[in-house]
Amino acid sequence: MKMTRRLTLSPEVIEKIKPHLREDTRILLSYDDGVGPYSHHGLVALQISFQLVLINDSQPFKDYDEKIETNLQPMYVKSYSDRFLSDQMTLKLQPKYQTLILADNGEVIDQNVEIVDERK
Repeated sequence: MKMTRRLTLSPEVIEKIKPHLREDTRILLSYDDGVGPYSHHGLVALQISFQLVLINDSQPFKDYDEKIETNLQPMYVKSYSDRFLSDQMTLKLQPKYQTLILADNGEVIDQNVEIVDERK
């Protein structure tokens, strides 16, 4: 049986995301590999890049086939991005630059997670 992934958002990250949310907002933790309608850049060298992509409930998200529990609302990921993710992760705010840092067990996965609004 597969373990449920959990992403804990710091209070500062929740404060930064909440103004963007509406009742019909779905959040994707998108591995930016050029696959799917919300991944526009693809891999740059060996850099691992994630984005928080905001979509409406009515927008397609079939590539995002795994749900991650968070302390804000569920997020969805591409299941093959598992190789970069662990079962217990955190998303924190770097105060000086106001950037979002995705980490697990103290190791940084991505130090500049962007919030991207793809809602129509």
